[in-house]
Amino acid sequence: MRPPRVDSRPRAGGPSKPGVRARRLEAGACAALLFASVIVGGGAAGASPPRHGDAPTPSRVHSSAVLNGPEVFGWGFATPVAIAAVAGQVWVANEDQTSVTELSATTGALVKVISGPAYHFDSPCAMATDGADVWVANTGGSSVTELSATTGALVKVISGPAYHFSKPDGVAVGEPDGVAVGGDDLWVANSGNDTVTELSATGGALVRVLSGSVSHFSTPDAIATDGTDVWVANAGGDSVTELSASTGALMKLISGPTYRFNTPDAVALDMGDLWVANAGGDTVTELSGSTGSLVKVISGRAYHLHGPDSIVADGSAVWVTNTDDSVTELRAPAGALVRVVTGSADDLRAPVAVATDGTDVWVANVGNSVTELSAATGDLVRVITGSTYGFGFPDGIATDGTDVWVANELENSVSELRATTGGLVRVITGSTYGFDGPDGIAADGTDVWVANTLDDSVSELSAATGDPVRVISGSGYEFDQPRSLATDGTSVWVSNGPDDSVTELSASTGKLVRVDSGPTYDFDDPLGVATNGTDVWVANLGTSDTGDSVTELSASTGVPVGVVSGPPYGFDGPDAIATDGADVWVANLVGQSVTGFPVG
Repeated sequence: MRPPRVDSRPRAGGPSKPGVRARRLEAGACAALLFASVIVGGGAAGASPPRHGDAPTPSRVHSSAVLNGPEVFGWGFATPVAIAAVAGQVWVANEDQTSVTELSATTGALVKVISGPAYHFDSPCAMATDGADVWVANTGGSSVTELSATTGALVKVISGPAYHFSKPDGVAVGEPDGVAVGGDDLWVANSGNDTVTELSATGGALVRVLSGSVSHFSTPDAIATDGTDVWVANAGGDSVTELSASTGALMKLISGPTYRFNTPDAVALDMGDLWVANAGGDTVTELSGSTGSLVKVISGRAYHLHGPDSIVADGSAVWVTNTDDSVTELRAPAGALVRVVTGSADDLRAPVAVATDGTDVWVANVGNSVTELSAATGDLVRVITGSTYGFGFPDGIATDGTDVWVANELENSVSELRATTGGLVRVITGSTYGFDGPDGIAADGTDVWVANTLDDSVSELSAATGDPVRVISGSGYEFDQPRSLATDGTSVWVSNGPDDSVTELSASTGKLVRVDSGPTYDFDDPLGVATNGTDVWVANLGTSDTGDSVTELSASTGVPVGVVSGPPYGFDGPDAIATDGADVWVANLVGQSVTGFPVG
């Protein structure tokens, strides 16, 4: 008999990260295994299952990137705040680490980490590249560092009073704060002294410093150029200044109530349109780059814009990162919402599990409900709740396209629902199933698999009848509070949170295939697991605030493919994961939101 576990996870409302990091539950003593058919097979006591602790370094680690856009890769970043990419290379500025990381854009392999006193990195906060050189704006050091894009070698450090990167008294007050390159020029926005510095991109020589009331600069916080014109976002003036790139002359000042600028602090140019993120107004303003005329202002509860502080576009979509740990994806050039799934209307009360069949997404909520969303739009379909369904802290959810299966951790039961209507089919419970804190569930149309976190076992049921098939347990499987499962009909993958591992079983026999673990996987309290038959994705809740990531594995070999993480994804206590083959969906327990990103 195991001692009772303390339930440290909140039941509803806004859970805090410390409470979630300490999570897993039980309200009473753990029950002994009652079902007699226990498989030992290849996982018999004393056996040594194959492990992947010596797997190679991940060959593709795509993290903190904008969805579908340039990739940023997870190599021990410290507050990565800026990114530049061109010609197969990616550079990332690490603000807290005073370094720049260079990666291969095609493989994600680390090329080099650039740091050291010679580079004069000091709170690097903005980057730009033309393919030959990379420029890094050092907010804390009142300088711009130029690197060779080919070798990463230092070309020069540009600083001094002539450049106006700091106030006349030499005190740095948050500048330079933005950098852009176009044609033969490099443009630097100096937010602290209301100036823009133009340099020669080839030699770094000063061309001119633009300032004064004629330019209408007011805390210029971001800058963009197409080589013909330059746009400057004025965070303090609620305006955008357009300049001639050839002369620096004012072309127009774009401002006024119709634009709804409110502390504009990010700007992106894409397909002839200018997109401006308004941190103070929770809006995005779209303008015509050629005329400056208003195209639209994007706002409203559906978009979930909250302190938007960065924006990027790639020709088909625009992504906005929000300070409430969410990401809004818009369709370019129309600005239509692609997806942001969050908000009280969806009854996402501490969502802990998610499942999808490509048409709908089902989310299990701690508040004894299931939220059904449209996979295409993220719109609410229905909220399923009520005592009839037998929900008792629903902590796992799965679908085979016909039925939806919900694991009720406190009730030691499984609720079966009809996928088309949300209607109840049956509630499955009883000692012969071996349920003991059922915390994860998977279905392949033939079988339903349930992870029993309090008994370190897996229960298998018939999908057609709900009858018990077997209970799988034993030390050889290395189950350690198994929390989630995924199956493609051939294999079953089980996540073991405290052990930072994933156990793979044969779906036909229940026998052990392998245990995946080791530092190359970056497992950190792995909870959710999902598969499309080719790859396996594992959601890492994290035992500290450094978690919040998704590890991708090869389904055939168990070798790690990559790790997805970073602010644009809005991961905040990722607790469950699902895929329909085209997209991956992650339920964020702490952020009370759902993140969707494409496969690949």
